Amino acid sequence: MSGNSRECTQSPLNSQDLKDSKKDRSTSLQNSGGKDDNGYSTDSDTGDGRLIKEPEHTKKNTASSYCNSSIRTKKKKPLQKYYYILASIAVVVIASTWGYSYLPSIWDTEKVNKMSLINEAIEHIREEFPSQLAHIWGEFSAGINETAQGTPTKPSVFMLLYETEEGTAICLAQKVGNMSTHLLEAEKSNPLLIIDGADLEHNETLAEDYGTLLEEYRPKVVEQRAMIIINLHKVPGTVAQSFHSLCDTVTPAVDKAVYLFTMKASGVSNTDNPTEVAEKQLRKLWSDELDEDRLNPLITRITDMTMMIMPEKSLAPC
Repeated sequence: MSGNSRECTQSPLNSQDLKDSKKDRSTSLQNSGGKDDNGYSTDSDTGDGRLIKEPEHTKKNTASSYCNSSIRTKKKKPLQKYYYILASIAVVVIASTWGYSYLPSIWDTEKVNKMSLINEAIEHIREEFPSQLAHIWGEFSAGINETAQGTPTKPSVFMLLYETEEGTAICLAQKVGNMSTHLLEAEKSNPLLIIDGADLEHNETLAEDYGTLLEEYRPKVVEQRAMIIINLHKVPGTVAQSFHSLCDTVTPAVDKAVYLFTMKASGVSNTDNPTEVAEKQLRKLWSDELDEDRLNPLITRITDMTMMIMPEKSLAPC
């Protein structure tokens, strides 16, 4: 307010200046025959030059109007700054909200695309194995997708049972294993990791320390993201303990991997519950070597997704 007072206050006049001012104003009025700028008039009839001041209400207060206008203008400027600040904040908030709402949609799109790739690959394999039960393809798809995109990720374990002909089960395991290696983005394109139970049956080193198998194959699983164990029924119980850490879904040795076991199981073709058949078979094979505390968790992990494999009349090259 101090700035406005200085601009609108007139400088006082001394006595000599006042006399000169009146003299000039009188002369001007006589020439104009009217009023001066400050509202004074002269009696033109008498010509005496007396100055008559007009009523106050007829004067225009130019200085006051100017001052008030100046003050109003200066008060508006801070409000304009606030408007700019609020507008900027609004833009930032809207942009941030839109960005965060957009990110989940990107993640969802990536998940859908990954799931579509898995389903497409499974469907391609299904065409090569027309004799299989329809539900097993859904189990393959769901298990591999959970390993690929689950939170947290965990391994998928499939048990493929057959009663007489082993070729179909082994070939199917290889097809699914190769697909898993590709979809899980394996570090190296080495040949698929396959372990034959017959090779472990008489391995004295593993019989003394089953952890040796875990130490040897864990780095290979990390590279390949898939491992096949055929003829599981030939693996001794003491050696099979190494599969516990690999197939553990809580604290797995490798969190993103697919394991496929094939095993011969009598009577599996005549049952609607292949998991029960597999559990009885493994309990019969390993109960003499492992106590219940170790046997039960091991069987539970290996038989997580058990399916019966029907023999195919003609197989594509595996």
